[in-house]
Amino acid sequence: MRPEISILVVDDDEDFLNILRQILEKKGYEAGTAPSAAGALSRLNGRFYNVAILDISLPDADGTELLSKIVRLHPDIIAIILTGHSSVQNAVKSLNCGAFAYLEKPLDPENLLSVINRGLERQRLVLENRKLVEELERHNRVADILLGVSQAVSQSLDLQQIVDSALDKVAQSTGLEVSFIYLNENDRLVLKGYHGLTKRIITVIPKETGKESGTIGRVFSQAEPVIIADLSMNRVSDVGFLNSGGYRSFAGIPLTPLVQGIGVLGVATSFAHYFSPNNIELLCGIGREIAIAVRNAQLYDAASSARALRELDTMRTEFLANVSHELRTPLAVIKGSANSLLQPDVIFDELTRREFLISIDRDADTLTRLVDDLLIMSRLEADALEVKRQPHRVSELIDSVKDRLDNLTAKHHLRIVIADDVPQVTIDEDRIGEVLTNLVENAVKFSEDNTPITIEAHYNGQAVVMSVADEGIGITPDIQEKIFERFFQGDARKNGRRKGTGLGLAICRGIIEAHNGKIWVESEPGRGAKFSFTLPVK
Repeated sequence: MRPEISILVVDDDEDFLNILRQILEKKGYEAGTAPSAAGALSRLNGRFYNVAILDISLPDADGTELLSKIVRLHPDIIAIILTGHSSVQNAVKSLNCGAFAYLEKPLDPENLLSVINRGLERQRLVLENRKLVEELERHNRVADILLGVSQAVSQSLDLQQIVDSALDKVAQSTGLEVSFIYLNENDRLVLKGYHGLTKRIITVIPKETGKESGTIGRVFSQAEPVIIADLSMNRVSDVGFLNSGGYRSFAGIPLTPLVQGIGVLGVATSFAHYFSPNNIELLCGIGREIAIAVRNAQLYDAASSARALRELDTMRTEFLANVSHELRTPLAVIKGSANSLLQPDVIFDELTRREFLISIDRDADTLTRLVDDLLIMSRLEADALEVKRQPHRVSELIDSVKDRLDNLTAKHHLRIVIADDVPQVTIDEDRIGEVLTNLVENAVKFSEDNTPITIEAHYNGQAVVMSVADEGIGITPDIQEKIFERFFQGDARKNGRRKGTGLGLAICRGIIEAHNGKIWVESEPGRGAKFSFTLPVK
């Protein structure tokens, strides 16, 4: 049964309608009928049908005229024109008006069902492609907004300037009418900035509040977003000022770069029930960027040496220079492919459309991986990386990333060797999986196709030692320590690959050190490289 697929049959022959409805319902379709053009339009004005089967001669309208109206109402509908007197002129006219097929009565039911199935398959592909493009566009908008916020708040290490820039960027990129930030100071949440408030509201907004009292305190203490869909129905004291100003919806977003939060971002709008799950997801992403920038500013203020100040400034410069280049490339590919697919006057064949979608999917993955690396690096720099340790077998760890490793080493020979006496390790499986993936990806980049890449694990009596070895170009002794520094990149990788940000090995070192382990490399130029790291046992 396929009740989700609906078909409307329009014909002035009642017997034909009944017979065709029975055929369609027997095949599991939901079938509706109309004896006239007016009846068909009445039904179509009220709902969507996947398929419309129209007789070309109706008592109150020509079938092609009805077809044009139907296509304007529902551009994605699959329209099939029926005729008792076939002619080339009518066929051409029907197809030009948007018909998927033109069939002659008396109908062969099997042929009709075959045409319906082909039309539904085309409709499914069109709708799926559109949904994919829309989702990619949404992700691109989110990435653009997060990048804009990140760049805005990273222009300065002055705390007040960061708060003001963040609030301006939130208003500019989201269109939200009101926003404000409270930060934790001396066990109180203190108002540090606001945007969009009237003078009257500014006089009544609480200048500080408790960390566990009211709505703002609840957001801070629970480290979870709080949404008030209709402020008129919820007159909580610390956000009641918003209702008096005519605002209807409120969302509170925790600013949490560490396990313990540092503040709250509040936003409001004059529309009730405004904040959807996608909106909250975006605001949480913005909140993380703001929180990391605020935390960096707080660390900056606490820095006591000129060397620390210079390192922070250098890090900011390197970050912006690398991110700007690496984000533009996949975004440009995604935007270009999506624009091509959306051209109304170009019809691509299935192979070309698939190539565009594969390109979009591949570069979206690249963009996601890059953003993830940048976020991990930011958290490592702020000592904010969350590590959830659980006992795991090494074989389970490798299995969790085996698909990714197989894809990376498609042109190499991947070998996995685990000693029999290897005990369980106490790790964050996802984080260590990232380390293993990064090291294998590096081995692929710096070794020729059809050469082996070996993952090994053994127990040295104190910890489990894992390693990834290749037979590539190797690493000279003078840079074997530098390669673990952020933004450092080797120059001798295989041709045709993007340069990257140089964060991979720095992230690996940060994750391993967060597990109280160590990571190192053994290599001789021309004889490959072996990266090893230790993991704590149970």
